[in-house]
Amino acid sequence: MASPRALARPNLRLPSLRTGLPRMAPTFRRGWIVALVLAGLSAVLAVVLWQAPASLLDTVVSRLTEGRVRLSDASGTVWNGRARIVLADLRESAAQAEAAGGRPMVSTVPGMAIPGAFAWNVSPAALLIGQLQARIEHDSMAQPVQLSGRLGEWQATPGALMLPAMSLERLGSPWTTIRPTGSLAITWDALTVRDGRFEGRVAIELSHAASALTPVRPLGAYRVQVVGSGSQADLTMHTLSGPLLLEGKGRWNARSGLQFLAEARAEESEKLRLMPLLGLLGRREGERTLIKIGA
Repeated sequence: MASPRALARPNLRLPSLRTGLPRMAPTFRRGWIVALVLAGLSAVLAVVLWQAPASLLDTVVSRLTEGRVRLSDASGTVWNGRARIVLADLRESAAQAEAAGGRPMVSTVPGMAIPGAFAWNVSPAALLIGQLQARIEHDSMAQPVQLSGRLGEWQATPGALMLPAMSLERLGSPWTTIRPTGSLAITWDALTVRDGRFEGRVAIELSHAASALTPVRPLGAYRVQVVGSGSQADLTMHTLSGPLLLEGKGRWNARSGLQFLAEARAEESEKLRLMPLLGLLGRREGERTLIKIGA
Protein backbone atom coordinates (compact mmCIF):
# COMPACT_ATOMS: atom_id res chain seq x y z
CA MET A 1 0.00 0.00 0.00
CA ALA A 2 1.40 3.42 -1.05
CA SER A 3 2.40 5.91 1.56
CA PRO A 4 0.30 9.06 2.09
CA ARG A 5 3.22 11.20 0.78
CA ALA A 6 3.33 9.26 -2.49
CA LEU A 7 -0.42 9.70 -2.94
CA ALA A 8 -0.13 13.45 -2.36
CA ARG A 9 2.45 13.95 -5.19
CA PRO A 10 1.16 12.78 -8.55
CA ASN A 11 3.93 11.45 -10.79
CA LEU A 12 3.67 14.07 -13.55
CA ARG A 13 6.63 15.01 -15.83
CA LEU A 14 6.51 18.45 -17.50
CA PRO A 15 8.13 18.82 -20.93
CA SER A 16 11.31 20.90 -20.88
CA LEU A 17 11.62 24.04 -22.94
CA ARG A 18 14.51 22.50 -24.82
CA THR A 19 12.48 19.51 -25.99
CA GLY A 20 9.07 21.14 -26.19
CA LEU A 21 9.81 23.79 -28.87
CA PRO A 22 10.18 22.77 -32.52
CA ARG A 23 13.73 22.84 -33.78
CA MET A 24 14.64 25.10 -36.77
CA ALA A 25 15.98 23.08 -39.69
CA PRO A 26 19.65 23.84 -40.47
CA THR A 27 18.87 24.63 -44.14
CA PHE A 28 16.13 27.07 -43.16
CA ARG A 29 18.44 28.71 -40.64
CA ARG A 30 21.20 29.17 -43.23
CA GLY A 31 18.71 30.71 -45.67
CA TRP A 32 17.75 33.35 -43.15
CA ILE A 33 21.39 34.18 -42.49
CA VAL A 34 22.09 34.55 -46.24
CA ALA A 35 19.01 36.74 -46.66
CA LEU A 36 20.08 39.02 -43.82
CA VAL A 37 23.61 39.31 -45.19
CA LEU A 38 22.31 40.16 -48.69
CA ALA A 39 19.93 42.73 -47.24
CA GLY A 40 22.79 44.32 -45.34
CA LEU A 41 25.03 44.41 -48.38
CA SER A 42 22.22 45.92 -50.48
CA ALA A 43 21.71 48.65 -47.90
CA VAL A 44 25.42 49.42 -47.83
CA LEU A 45 25.57 49.49 -51.64
CA ALA A 46 22.57 51.82 -51.79
CA VAL A 47 24.23 54.24 -49.37
CA VAL A 48 27.51 54.11 -51.30
CA LEU A 49 25.75 54.80 -54.62
CA TRP A 50 23.67 57.59 -53.11
CA GLN A 51 26.78 59.30 -51.77
CA ALA A 52 29.06 58.48 -54.74
CA PRO A 53 31.27 61.52 -55.40
CA ALA A 54 30.76 63.64 -58.50
CA SER A 55 34.34 62.93 -59.62
CA LEU A 56 33.22 59.42 -60.66
CA LEU A 57 31.37 61.01 -63.58
CA ASP A 58 34.71 62.08 -65.02
CA THR A 59 35.45 58.43 -65.83
CA VAL A 60 32.09 58.04 -67.58
CA VAL A 61 32.43 61.25 -69.61
CA SER A 62 36.03 60.44 -70.53
CA ARG A 63 35.08 57.00 -71.85
CA LEU A 64 32.10 58.30 -73.83
CA THR A 65 34.25 60.97 -75.52
CA GLU A 66 37.43 58.87 -75.81
CA GLY A 67 39.20 61.17 -73.38
CA ARG A 68 38.46 64.40 -75.25
CA VAL A 69 36.10 65.84 -72.62
CA ARG A 70 36.86 65.71 -68.90
CA LEU A 71 35.40 67.03 -65.67
CA SER A 72 37.56 69.09 -63.35
CA ASP A 73 37.11 70.47 -59.82
CA ALA A 74 34.03 68.28 -59.32
CA SER A 75 32.03 68.59 -56.09
CA GLY A 76 28.84 67.04 -54.75
CA THR A 77 27.59 63.61 -55.83
CA VAL A 78 26.89 61.85 -59.11
CA TRP A 79 23.22 62.75 -58.60
CA ASN A 80 23.58 66.37 -57.60
CA GLY A 81 26.93 67.97 -58.34
CA ARG A 82 28.95 70.70 -59.96
CA ALA A 83 32.12 70.70 -62.10
CA ARG A 84 34.02 72.46 -64.84
CA ILE A 85 34.27 71.00 -68.34
CA VAL A 86 37.70 70.72 -69.96
CA LEU A 87 38.37 69.96 -73.62
CA ALA A 88 41.35 67.81 -72.80
CA ASP A 89 44.78 67.95 -74.36
CA LEU A 90 45.25 64.21 -74.94
CA ARG A 91 49.05 64.39 -75.24
CA GLU A 92 49.49 66.38 -72.05
CA SER A 93 46.95 64.16 -70.24
CA ALA A 94 48.94 61.04 -71.16
CA ALA A 95 52.22 62.62 -70.03
CA GLN A 96 50.62 63.74 -66.77
CA ALA A 97 49.17 60.29 -66.05
CA GLU A 98 52.53 58.66 -66.78
CA ALA A 99 54.29 61.03 -64.39
CA ALA A 100 51.69 60.18 -61.72
CA GLY A 101 52.24 56.45 -62.12
CA GLY A 102 49.28 55.93 -64.45
CA ARG A 103 46.78 57.72 -62.20
CA PRO A 104 44.86 60.56 -63.91
CA MET A 105 44.82 63.78 -61.87
CA VAL A 106 41.23 64.91 -62.28
CA SER A 107 41.60 68.24 -60.50
CA THR A 108 44.32 69.43 -62.91
CA VAL A 109 43.20 68.15 -66.31
CA PRO A 110 45.30 69.86 -69.02
CA GLY A 111 43.42 71.42 -71.90
CA MET A 112 40.96 74.23 -72.59
CA ALA A 113 38.66 74.81 -69.64
CA ILE A 114 35.24 76.17 -70.54
CA PRO A 115 34.61 79.30 -68.41
CA GLY A 116 32.07 78.89 -65.64
CA ALA A 117 30.81 75.76 -63.93
CA PHE A 118 28.13 73.26 -64.86
CA ALA A 119 25.69 71.87 -62.30
CA TRP A 120 23.48 68.82 -62.70
CA ASN A 121 20.67 66.98 -60.97
CA VAL A 122 19.83 63.38 -61.91
CA SER A 123 16.82 61.41 -60.69
CA PRO A 124 17.98 58.02 -59.33
CA ALA A 125 14.38 56.79 -59.16
CA ALA A 126 14.01 57.22 -62.93
CA LEU A 127 17.22 55.29 -63.56
CA LEU A 128 15.85 52.33 -61.59
CA ILE A 129 13.19 51.88 -64.27
CA GLY A 130 15.58 52.52 -67.17
CA GLN A 131 14.67 56.17 -67.76
CA LEU A 132 16.74 59.36 -67.75
CA GLN A 133 15.50 62.51 -66.04
CA ALA A 134 18.15 65.16 -65.49
CA ARG A 135 18.67 68.90 -65.38
CA ILE A 136 21.84 70.69 -66.56
CA GLU A 137 22.69 74.28 -65.66
CA HIS A 138 25.55 76.67 -66.37
CA ASP A 139 26.46 80.00 -64.89
CA SER A 140 25.59 81.73 -68.18
CA MET A 141 22.32 79.91 -68.93
CA ALA A 142 19.07 81.82 -68.62
CA GLN A 143 17.26 78.53 -67.92
CA PRO A 144 18.39 74.96 -67.32
CA VAL A 145 18.33 72.25 -69.97
CA GLN A 146 16.16 69.22 -69.31
CA LEU A 147 17.36 65.78 -70.39
CA SER A 148 14.96 62.85 -70.75
CA GLY A 149 14.90 59.48 -72.45
CA ARG A 150 16.26 56.00 -71.94
CA LEU A 151 19.44 54.00 -72.46
CA GLY A 152 20.79 54.66 -75.96
CA GLU A 153 18.40 57.51 -76.76
CA TRP A 154 17.73 60.80 -75.01
CA GLN A 155 16.40 64.27 -75.76
CA ALA A 156 17.50 67.75 -74.71
CA THR A 157 15.34 70.84 -74.56
CA PRO A 158 16.44 74.01 -76.42
CA GLY A 159 19.03 76.19 -74.74
CA ALA A 160 21.84 78.70 -75.04
CA LEU A 161 25.34 78.94 -73.61
CA MET A 162 27.31 82.20 -73.53
CA LEU A 163 31.05 82.06 -72.96
CA PRO A 164 33.28 85.13 -72.51
CA ALA A 165 36.56 85.77 -74.30
CA MET A 166 38.66 82.64 -74.24
CA SER A 167 41.68 81.16 -76.00
CA LEU A 168 40.87 78.51 -78.62
CA GLU A 169 44.39 77.37 -79.47
CA ARG A 170 44.00 74.03 -77.65
CA LEU A 171 41.26 72.92 -80.06
CA GLY A 172 43.88 71.54 -82.45
CA SER A 173 44.80 72.40 -86.03
CA PRO A 174 44.50 75.05 -87.44
CA TRP A 175 43.75 76.78 -84.12
CA THR A 176 47.14 75.90 -82.64
CA THR A 177 48.79 77.83 -85.46
CA ILE A 178 46.80 81.06 -85.42
CA ARG A 179 46.14 81.07 -81.62
CA PRO A 180 42.76 82.76 -81.78
CA THR A 181 40.67 84.25 -78.99
CA GLY A 182 37.04 85.27 -78.95
CA SER A 183 33.66 85.06 -77.26
CA LEU A 184 31.38 82.12 -78.00
CA ALA A 185 27.59 81.95 -78.08
CA ILE A 186 26.17 78.45 -78.57
CA THR A 187 22.45 77.94 -79.15
CA TRP A 188 20.52 74.81 -80.04
CA ASP A 189 17.02 73.62 -80.83
CA ALA A 190 15.55 70.47 -79.31
CA LEU A 191 18.15 67.71 -79.79
CA THR A 192 17.84 63.95 -79.96
CA VAL A 193 20.89 61.76 -79.38
CA ARG A 194 20.49 58.16 -80.45
CA ASP A 195 23.35 55.64 -80.24
CA GLY A 196 25.94 58.43 -80.31
CA ARG A 197 24.32 60.25 -83.25
CA PHE A 198 22.35 63.42 -82.90
CA GLU A 199 19.47 65.05 -84.74
CA GLY A 200 18.88 68.76 -84.46
CA ARG A 201 20.41 72.15 -85.11
CA VAL A 202 23.28 73.85 -83.27
CA ALA A 203 24.59 77.35 -83.99
CA ILE A 204 27.99 78.60 -82.80
CA GLU A 205 28.87 82.29 -83.05
CA LEU A 206 32.42 83.54 -82.50
CA SER A 207 32.61 87.28 -81.92
CA HIS A 208 35.47 89.71 -81.20
CA ALA A 209 37.84 87.23 -82.84
CA ALA A 210 41.54 88.05 -82.65
CA SER A 211 44.87 86.36 -83.20
CA ALA A 212 48.26 86.80 -81.58
CA LEU A 213 49.79 86.72 -85.07
CA THR A 214 48.26 89.92 -86.40
CA PRO A 215 47.67 93.45 -85.08
CA VAL A 216 44.27 93.60 -86.79
CA ARG A 217 41.61 93.58 -84.07
CA PRO A 218 38.96 92.45 -84.23
CA LEU A 219 39.29 90.05 -87.11
CA GLY A 220 35.53 89.63 -87.28
CA ALA A 221 32.50 87.69 -86.13
CA TYR A 222 31.57 84.30 -87.57
CA ARG A 223 28.74 81.81 -87.43
CA VAL A 224 28.99 78.03 -87.74
CA GLN A 225 25.80 76.03 -88.10
CA VAL A 226 25.68 72.29 -87.48
CA VAL A 227 22.66 70.29 -88.62
CA GLY A 228 22.58 66.67 -87.47
CA SER A 229 20.53 64.10 -89.33
CA GLY A 230 21.38 60.86 -87.59
CA SER A 231 24.30 59.25 -89.37
CA GLN A 232 25.98 62.54 -90.26
CA ALA A 233 26.13 66.25 -89.49
CA ASP A 234 26.46 69.06 -92.06
CA LEU A 235 28.44 72.20 -91.22
CA THR A 236 28.34 75.65 -92.79
CA MET A 237 30.38 78.72 -91.88
CA HIS A 238 30.03 82.35 -92.92
CA THR A 239 31.22 85.79 -91.87
CA LEU A 240 28.92 88.13 -89.95
CA SER A 241 31.30 91.10 -89.90
CA GLY A 242 34.99 92.02 -89.99
CA PRO A 243 37.93 92.39 -92.39
CA LEU A 244 38.82 88.67 -92.39
CA LEU A 245 36.23 86.93 -94.56
CA LEU A 246 35.64 83.21 -93.97
CA GLU A 247 33.21 80.97 -95.85
CA GLY A 248 33.13 77.19 -95.69
CA LYS A 249 31.16 73.97 -95.46
CA GLY A 250 31.79 70.41 -94.46
CA ARG A 251 30.44 67.17 -93.06
CA TRP A 252 31.06 64.86 -90.13
CA ASN A 253 30.26 61.19 -89.74
CA ALA A 254 31.52 58.46 -87.47
CA ARG A 255 33.31 56.58 -90.24
CA SER A 256 35.42 59.33 -91.83
CA GLY A 257 35.36 62.00 -89.11
CA LEU A 258 35.30 65.69 -90.01
CA GLN A 259 35.82 66.93 -93.55
CA PHE A 260 35.73 70.69 -93.88
CA LEU A 261 36.82 73.14 -96.59
CA ALA A 262 36.81 76.91 -96.07
CA GLU A 263 37.96 79.93 -98.04
CA ALA A 264 39.61 82.94 -96.39
CA ARG A 265 40.01 86.39 -97.93
CA ALA A 266 40.82 89.88 -96.64
CA GLU A 267 38.95 93.09 -97.21
CA GLU A 268 40.85 95.53 -99.38
CA SER A 269 41.46 97.96 -96.50
CA GLU A 270 43.32 95.33 -94.41
CA LYS A 271 44.80 93.16 -97.14
CA LEU A 272 48.45 94.05 -96.46
CA ARG A 273 48.26 93.61 -92.71
CA LEU A 274 46.36 90.32 -93.00
CA MET A 275 48.63 88.81 -95.67
CA PRO A 276 51.00 87.06 -93.17
CA LEU A 277 48.08 85.52 -91.28
CA LEU A 278 46.44 84.32 -94.50
CA GLY A 279 49.69 82.60 -95.42
CA LEU A 280 49.54 80.58 -92.19
CA LEU A 281 45.89 79.60 -92.46
CA GLY A 282 46.26 77.36 -95.50
CA ARG A 283 47.23 77.11 -99.15
CA ARG A 284 47.20 80.34 -101.14
CA GLU A 285 45.40 80.47 -104.50
CA GLY A 286 45.57 84.02 -105.80
CA GLU A 287 43.52 86.31 -103.58
CA ARG A 288 42.11 83.50 -101.47
CA THR A 289 43.43 81.00 -98.97
CA LEU A 290 42.03 77.47 -98.79
CA ILE A 291 41.66 75.93 -95.32
CA LYS A 292 41.20 72.18 -95.35
CA ILE A 293 40.45 69.99 -92.34
CA GLY A 294 40.26 66.21 -92.71
CA ALA A 295 40.80 64.04 -95.77
